Formats: sequence, C-alpha cells, structure tokens
Amino acid sequence: MKQQDFQVAREFSKFARAFWVELPLAAANRLWGEGSETTLRGAGWKAYDAFVSLANEATNLLYADRGFATLTGRTIEQTLQIQHMSGAAASALFGNLWPAVGLPTANEIARLRSEVAAMRDELGQVLASSVVERSEGPATAESGKLRIAVRGGQVRRHDHSDENAAA
Repeated sequence: MKQQDFQVAREFSKFARAFWVELPLAAANRLWGEGSETTLRGAGWKAYDAFVSLANEATNLLYADRGFATLTGRTIEQTLQIQHMSGAAASALFGNLWPAVGLPTANEIARLRSEVAAMRDELGQVLASSVVERSEGPATAESGKLRIAVRGGQVRRHDHSDENAAA
C-alpha cells in the first residue's frame, strides 16, 4: 500500500470513529443527562475536523494521479476556449444587433442616470431654498435652467432649455 493510500485509510478510520461512535455516544449521554453540552459540541467538532482531513487527503490523492491531472487540465483548457469563442460570438452578434434594434447601451443608461441624479440634486436645492418659509399663496423659484412652481401643495417643474428649444 502506498503512503498516500495509507494516509487516506487512516483519515477514514478517524472519521468513522468520530462520526459513528463518539458523536452518537456524546449525544446519547447528553440526552440521558449524563454529559454536558460542551462534550457534545466537542464531539461534533471532532467529527467535522476528521471529515475535513479525510476530504483533504482524498483530494490530494486524486490530484496526485497523472491521469486525473491530465483530464482536469484538458477540461479546463477546453472550457476556457469555449467561453472565449462564445464571448466573441456574442459580442459580434449583439454588437451589430443592439444599435439596429434601438436599445440603449450601458453607457447611455449610466449617463442618463447621472443626469437624473444631477436634476434631483438641483431640484432639492431649489426646493430647499424656495420653500423655506411656508406661504398660503403660490411660490415660484428658479435655479439655472429649472423653474419650480409650488401651488396648492403640488410641485410643477418647467425646464427653460425646453422653452428655449421650442422658441
């Protein structure tokens, strides 16, 4: 028996003893009131550690095998090639299709979001400066290219750039 096979057998023996003997005994003792919560928890952690050690040794044994290493290397290489080809095909297809359909790109959406955020900030500044004191009558405030009218609790926004463009 090789040294690695012996290691896996020893780790399996530790796991079997911890999981199938010590953990059930600790649970039964706790159930009958003879053991403590700490003893049960310690047995659980011992079984967990034995399982992790067993999985580690089995993985080491598996990756030490030349055939498995070759198979894994080829599979990873082919998967990366397929991923690269599918990415190139998708960019070629959607790169020409996207503008033809007329859907916005990610950059256009990001620019639109930043414009909306800037307008929200400007609106907040205008409202904060113009509606500081409450009045019963209508209030109007202007800032840059925005004009805000507050009448009866409703806020109306007029964009000067739209009026200039229409004129």
